[in-house]
Amino acid sequence: MRRDNITSGLQANFFAIVFALIATAGCSTSPTITKTSAEEKSLGAPTMTVYSKPPVILQTEAQKRDAGVNSVVGWHAALDDAEGSDATTIGTCNGTIQVTRLEKDTEHRMTMIGFNWKESDDSLVAGGSQTYPSSPTETATPIIRGILGGTGRFISARGQVVSTRLPSGWYQHHIWLID
Repeated sequence: MRRDNITSGLQANFFAIVFALIATAGCSTSPTITKTSAEEKSLGAPTMTVYSKPPVILQTEAQKRDAGVNSVVGWHAALDDAEGSDATTIGTCNGTIQVTRLEKDTEHRMTMIGFNWKESDDSLVAGGSQTYPSSPTETATPIIRGILGGTGRFISARGQVVSTRLPSGWYQHHIWLID
């Protein structure tokens, strides 16, 4: 019996060591940085580019300031195929901004944007977190959002949207869809 006890004790120790190695496999003491931004990871040409007219912002700067952290700002705009008077409206663009943290001259915002193509079930939803200047609500800084999904021809969509405010007040939205 003594030999069986020794054998089962060695097996238990062996399995404990194997389990500890498996449990710690992949752990390291230094972080690994994965490059994911459009500048660091070449996305190639956008799948599509759409434009939105200057947005109708549903809150004033004073209302947003008075609400402080957790204030929600809503907006909407026409979605067009180009910028300017020759553009054709192809749908609507709706969004929300939620202020999550205020600092001296900046605020951190969670933003959502929905692109809805007219006369269809096609839509894309994108969201993300960005640091903005505290004022005004609109910014000249390009806004990068991950595509969270879609409907119609965009069902199960993945990718990213980069929204840039143009000098005219319109927004250009470069959309990359990933297969």
